[in-house]
Amino acid sequence: MTAVALLVLTVALNTPAIPSGWRAGFLAFDLETGEEVLSRNADALFRPASTVKVLTTVTALEHLGPSYVYRTSIQADTSQGSIWLVGTGAPLLSAEDVTRAAMETVAALPAGRSWNLYLDAGCFFPETHLLGWDESDWDKTYCPPVEPVCIGDNVLQIVVSAVGGSVRVFSYPRLPGLMLSHDDVRIGTAGRVTASVSGWDERSPSISLRGTLARDETMTIYKPFAGAPAEMAGYLETEFGRWGMSVRYVGQGIPGEGAVTTATMLSQPLWVLLGSMNKLSRNVISELILRGVCLETSGAPASTRAGCDISGRLLDEILPGVQGWQLADGSGLSRLNLLTPRQLATVFAHGASSLEFGPEFLTSFAVNGVDGTLFSRLRSIPPGAFRGKTGTLNDTCTITGVLTTESGRRIALAIMLEIPVGTAWSARAWQDSLISAMYAGL
Repeated sequence: MTAVALLVLTVALNTPAIPSGWRAGFLAFDLETGEEVLSRNADALFRPASTVKVLTTVTALEHLGPSYVYRTSIQADTSQGSIWLVGTGAPLLSAEDVTRAAMETVAALPAGRSWNLYLDAGCFFPETHLLGWDESDWDKTYCPPVEPVCIGDNVLQIVVSAVGGSVRVFSYPRLPGLMLSHDDVRIGTAGRVTASVSGWDERSPSISLRGTLARDETMTIYKPFAGAPAEMAGYLETEFGRWGMSVRYVGQGIPGEGAVTTATMLSQPLWVLLGSMNKLSRNVISELILRGVCLETSGAPASTRAGCDISGRLLDEILPGVQGWQLADGSGLSRLNLLTPRQLATVFAHGASSLEFGPEFLTSFAVNGVDGTLFSRLRSIPPGAFRGKTGTLNDTCTITGVLTTESGRRIALAIMLEIPVGTAWSARAWQDSLISAMYAGL
């Protein structure tokens, strides 16, 4: 028996049985030699869920580079009395970024004038939700709309307080157009507060809170909000007012030839954004990054479809000849995505082995027992032995990454499961058992 065959047998004897009703596919191979050490349905198609972010990460690093920075500008034309907020799809701009840009713009323009404020959101096609996204998810924090101009990640934090015997409500970021009502919140012995959202499409957004809160209790609710570009423009208008500038009109428009830049909001570098995206599996960041790749390579307006085409071409370069795969988004929320375990493991190995961006690629992913979506997982092996990406839908559980075994081997792997609804926790435990067996047996 060859050494490789012996290793395969050793792992196979210690791997957990696949539960009835589950469909499983997995592949593990030595990152240095390419030798396969474990394989089952490695070339079958599965829904990848959030492990699609691995491909989005490689695509962004290949086309933009780790140090890439998004630039959201404010431009002005004094002859027209006009100001433009020009979006580029920058992820995670803060309210403080807008405040500073407003101050710089007011300082750069003549005092005592009224201005027209225009929003230029033409960098993207107007698609806020994507094919294969379940509409029942649209009000969940993991499914905020994808917009060309955003404050934070398009998620509103609402804190409801009953401290002191009266109901108070706080929210961040501050959205000037939002009506936030808590008339139906009562103080009782215990309970729960819920939020209902309406009016975003009519540009008159409102959130109504109702329920019961125990005395001296606080509760935090997170809700995605639509209409982020309009809210950003409204916030900018408010900040202009704080610095003494008057805005007489707010609308949409494109800067003319006479416009000059008065302020630029810089995002964090791409490698930092990728860490936030992958470790915490933040879907809106991945969608913005994918469209950002499209914007830089093909120009405006960028679309998810064109971004998927770019990722798809790279996928075929990394592992040619695979048939039937599909990409519908950059985050994995879409149920239309289809990849094989071999594709997934090979893409992760490609990123981890890159001489140009390998360290930045690897550091963007969660570490077992340490952080992100792997914080509480794989506790039976040493912290740091596995670094990778997880993915979960209600009937899908996936994981991919690089495992450093007890003997020092580096193993690229992907495990893809289709499971009955409600068994995700069991599926994660099964994956962890298989990875732990590989850690000890290889």
